[in-house]
Amino acid sequence: MKYNKILLILLTAVSILFPISATVGNIRKSRKSLPTANIISDGTELKIQDGQRTQIIKASRLNLRVIDGLNCQARKIFPSQRLAGRRFLPQGFSFNPKTGNLAVGVVLQECFDIQQSAVFILEPQRSWRSYAIYRVQLPGRKALPDEFSSYPFRNIIKIGFFANDLLVKHGDASDSQGLLVFGNSGKPAGKYDGCVVTSVGENQNICPIVISD
Repeated sequence: MKYNKILLILLTAVSILFPISATVGNIRKSRKSLPTANIISDGTELKIQDGQRTQIIKASRLNLRVIDGLNCQARKIFPSQRLAGRRFLPQGFSFNPKTGNLAVGVVLQECFDIQQSAVFILEPQRSWRSYAIYRVQLPGRKALPDEFSSYPFRNIIKIGFFANDLLVKHGDASDSQGLLVFGNSGKPAGKYDGCVVTSVGENQNICPIVISD
């Protein structure tokens, strides 16, 4: 059932969701209930405009514990390291039209043609006077220790919503690409539902390898 759902989302989203996301600026303006968002300051800040209210979010405020990720300074894999966002991605943010929450992707590190990224859900409080931060958790070979941890995403190509599910398309330097699905779990960040390879390159592990306990 899970994979049937993923395939249905894949077939629908590729033809409908992502072209809509490409013109999402026009949609945001036509929906009075949704604010607008623009990346400023060379990608280090995201400006949210909700009516007369402006909220500036710094990429560096978004942090999490990365499991089994490359440490660029040490040039080796660390079992656990805390990383903060360095910059936002122009194609890496989208409002959920049903909840008003904002999904954002940030680059954490990039070296040796490897980009490590993370996805966060920002839940507005009192019309963006403040906001709550939730980490979208990408699973892996080991169980995640807490809600503040995740395996790293690769180069985020697109973020969007379909039927209240979060879709994240990511890839790598070898042109491998995968569409990750995070289903509506009753929590703002959702829960990993599966992945479909959309482009086959040299990397055979663009979708996470999840080992059950």
